[in-house]
Amino acid sequence: MATAQAPFWTEDFDNGIPTGWTTTDGSSNGVLWEACSGTGPSPNCVDLYGQDPFASTTAANGFVVVDSDAAGDLPTNHISRLTTSAIDCSAASKVFAIFQNYVGVFAVPSTDNVVLKVSTDGTNWTSYNVVEGLDVNNRFSDNPHIAAINISVVAANKPVVYLQWEWTGNYEYWWMLDDVQLTTVDPTPANNLVLGDFFYPVSSYATPVSEIKTDTFGFYGYVSNKGIVDQKNVTLFAYVADDNNNILFVDSAKIDVLPVGYIDSLIVLPNRFAPELTTGLYSVVYAVSSDSTDARPNDNVDGDFFEVTDNLFSKERGPNSANQPAGGGNYAYANLYQMSSESLEKYRVLSFDIAAATNGAPAIQLEDISVTAYLFKVNDDVLPDFSNFDETLFFSSSLEWLGLGSFDFPDGAANFDIETASIEDVASGEAGVLLEKGARYFASIEYTDANNTAFHAVSDETSHFFLSSLAFNDASGWFAGFGADFNPVIRMNLDLVTSVDEQPLPETAMAVLPNPIQTTLNLQVGFDQATDATITLAEMSGRVINIDNRKGLTNELLTYQVPQLANGMYIVRMATTVGTRTLKFVVQK
Repeated sequence: MATAQAPFWTEDFDNGIPTGWTTTDGSSNGVLWEACSGTGPSPNCVDLYGQDPFASTTAANGFVVVDSDAAGDLPTNHISRLTTSAIDCSAASKVFAIFQNYVGVFAVPSTDNVVLKVSTDGTNWTSYNVVEGLDVNNRFSDNPHIAAINISVVAANKPVVYLQWEWTGNYEYWWMLDDVQLTTVDPTPANNLVLGDFFYPVSSYATPVSEIKTDTFGFYGYVSNKGIVDQKNVTLFAYVADDNNNILFVDSAKIDVLPVGYIDSLIVLPNRFAPELTTGLYSVVYAVSSDSTDARPNDNVDGDFFEVTDNLFSKERGPNSANQPAGGGNYAYANLYQMSSESLEKYRVLSFDIAAATNGAPAIQLEDISVTAYLFKVNDDVLPDFSNFDETLFFSSSLEWLGLGSFDFPDGAANFDIETASIEDVASGEAGVLLEKGARYFASIEYTDANNTAFHAVSDETSHFFLSSLAFNDASGWFAGFGADFNPVIRMNLDLVTSVDEQPLPETAMAVLPNPIQTTLNLQVGFDQATDATITLAEMSGRVINIDNRKGLTNELLTYQVPQLANGMYIVRMATTVGTRTLKFVVQK
């Protein structure tokens, strides 16, 4: 949070915009700064699109905000200005402006457009960037972003100083401002390491247990020295932990000296982790340290979660906003999913889970929207980095079209509700598409004609620094321009292909004891020599309930707790390199 470094002037907007301040729009579009009380039914005074509320130190007693999103698509960019009354800095030989803010952009980058301007006459202004680097690839600042700007060259020892926060944008999100201070003391701490971007090594937020084994993890991160002292023995740690905080993997790498002002030093950790994991929630955590005690340790640690599931592929844990490519028109989003080359079982996809939203401009309800679902297989000759991918057409020559579905959002559908779109094989017309071992797939949702007014639901909570999700429109073709944290809600569930054994194993390979069951499934397994197997529990429709990969099975009893299963008949199937055995069992409570 903002530091109390002997401020000689402060403003926390507890009484709204102070008397004598002005708010104007240099474009005449009327997009103005407004006071927000920080309380009541709308404490942030803007649509947050799933983002967290403004977290400034005194947000609860009020702040100011300019709502670019509410203004809509303007004929020209707004130039929204908030200007103070005159401030006396005559006794200050140095002047540093410190304030907390929160910015979200959509089309117009923040650099040179989200600025603090300083003047001594109200006519001639010097501009300072407040938040640099926000654009379509990185839309939101930290919350709060603490700006500490040296304005001494303009303001030091001046009896009249004006501050002006100016935002040039068009249909962006918002800019919130609070807790402004002017101080004579440089707020930069001596020791301030910052962990920046880090490599999230998982291909998808959620991955089926049958597919996770080939998703080998590597680790690296970017570290900055934002203090005023060189940092010695800077060490970056990474570890993987389960939901009970048991450490499954840990590694580290060290830099002897990180000089002052060195930004985003890449540190690559030497070892890799092969995720032989069971279903559950896991975390990847990074931490940076040095020989010195860090003044702001909160930015030394970061990380993210991932899940190993029974049957679900997903790039996100839930939507927190919705968007579409800038410029409008027909568009599509797609997620890239890869099957393991080591799975012993056959799976198919019957449907995608999707979500969308509308915003009433133009007035259209989600229940009026129809979308088309596609499943594409990426051609084997497409390189791992997709550098030779044909991105020009939706039906790219680099893709094989396998699955198709049309989905109408149901009556009463609400924004961000998860809906299910069925998929059919385009060649046979049958439900579902068989998935190949080791193959890569695009799960895609397309919005055309009147339906392209809707926004597809996305999440920005997880960042992938490799190709993970794409967008398509006629102007740009296939592109990944939304950034590393672009994760559309297009989930893919695996289903067991068949209950018929093409190469049956002997009866002694697996038996259900007893049958019917209540809440515990016991499998007696028997092999003459150690055998690797994939054991799948499924509904009679093929919907996967649980997948278990076992190595070196001989003669043993396998036990599965399944209290969630309702009364009825189910399938248990064992797949090995030499054959399969499928049995039915009954749950009777």
